[in-house]
Amino acid sequence: MNPVTEAIENDSVAKMKSLIKEGIDVNKPILIGEEYELDDYDEISPFFYAIRKRASLEMIELLLENGVELMETDSDGVSALDMAIKFRRKDVIQFCIDKGFELNTTKRKSGITPVMLAACFSDMEMMQLLLDAGGELDAVDRAGMSPKDYAKKLGQKKMIEFLNEKGAKHNMYPEEG
Repeated sequence: MNPVTEAIENDSVAKMKSLIKEGIDVNKPILIGEEYELDDYDEISPFFYAIRKRASLEMIELLLENGVELMETDSDGVSALDMAIKFRRKDVIQFCIDKGFELNTTKRKSGITPVMLAACFSDMEMMQLLLDAGGELDAVDRAGMSPKDYAKKLGQKKMIEFLNEKGAKHNMYPEEG
């Protein structure tokens, strides 16, 4: 395991500060799978890795203070906010919102927005956080799917009920009476 990965996994802010002082590049991708000698590795930025591994906000802020760009996206257009939603990091979601993340646009080819992504999980608190911050309830992606369509497609019944209470509409599926 490389030292950056180890510092993130242990949420060792002191170790990361030491590595930064030694000149480590906090933007150099971490190779996932190299320890298994695979032919193809997955690459992930240390920033996204920190979100994924539940590193503290202190660690995330340290990375941002030392050259990581909060608004960066990976090659698929996935943002820090998307990663935080996927790993249900409400603290990072709020951090992104507080730093001015745009909730109704995306760089993903699919056009999936943060609210659509959140609809894929039965976490109403996370969804409410996004809606309270201005996330659009009835936006549609490039395939024409709304957040409520995503919830239905993935069988998220509690999320569908929650979205119904908010007045959300299906775009691809008929409304049920």
